[in-house]
Amino acid sequence: MKNTNLINLLIELREIFHSENCRNFDAGINAIIRILSDDPLPNTNDWAQATSIYRTMAGSKSGFSDVYIDRGTSEQRVAANARLDAIRQMLWDAFERV
Repeated sequence: MKNTNLINLLIELREIFHSENCRNFDAGINAIIRILSDDPLPNTNDWAQATSIYRTMAGSKSGFSDVYIDRGTSEQRVAANARLDAIRQMLWDAFERV
């Protein structure tokens, strides 16, 4: 996946979190976006730093997995949470390619 695609996913993730009044991860997400904006290649120090930041936020206790969408109808919630989970999984997989 290209870095621009990852940036777009991170922006979408941040927007979803904001819609749920969660701004706890803004600094980390913004740091990853800044790093990826310089278009680092996998297996570089910059890529490793972005990976470390993401995996720390996503895998830690009280991390990304604690955020879920709890608004709208049950069908809307299911669809929105499925998208949220898909974004998190795509990012996790992308940062696994170190």
